[in-house]
Amino acid sequence: MKSRSIYVITAVVILGLLVAACSGGSIIDPDDEANTLQFEGILLHGSSILITKSNEDQLPQGQLISLSFPDEMEGPPAVGSLYSYEIEPALRESWPPQGTAIKADEIRAFAGHTVISFDTAEMILEHLPGNAYLIDVRTPEEYQDGHVSGAQNIPLDETEEVILTAVPEKADVIIVYCRSGNRSAQASKILEELGYQVILDAGGIIDYKSND
Repeated sequence: MKSRSIYVITAVVILGLLVAACSGGSIIDPDDEANTLQFEGILLHGSSILITKSNEDQLPQGQLISLSFPDEMEGPPAVGSLYSYEIEPALRESWPPQGTAIKADEIRAFAGHTVISFDTAEMILEHLPGNAYLIDVRTPEEYQDGHVSGAQNIPLDETEEVILTAVPEKADVIIVYCRSGNRSAQASKILEELGYQVILDAGGIIDYKSND
């Protein structure tokens, strides 16, 4: 009788696992960190986050993710802030992928000057066309000789004077680039002093490879 009881219990457990699998469900211990995804990121706009540090294959550095925040959590962090995030492992299929936050801890209230790739810049511009700007801070002559498609030319020495008109909303994303990365870093410092909240540096156009 004892062996028969063991068989019955085992069968019930297996049946339960099969039902969960067939219904698309999963058995996850919410306290098991191995079943969550963790990364660091900057909130760009709304619920859109740029991943700046990650060991997760599903969420590589330079990728974007859109997060929802359950009612029991405080709302999304402030625009431009750098946080560490822990999210549920199930990502909803979309672009960018969508996830649900479990925990968010502030690293810095203002992420500041952040270096990104041109590939990441293109993703951000595609995802946030009305809230992201690509700025070429080289001279007009350099700009005319060739520039990244969609970029506005605001030379470094005119940044402080022109940017407030070109990008009036200081919570919008500004992505800067130059020839080698030196002037874009200087422009980023100027933008920070002017109070812009999301400043990303794509470096030098010498590293740019068009996808056209």
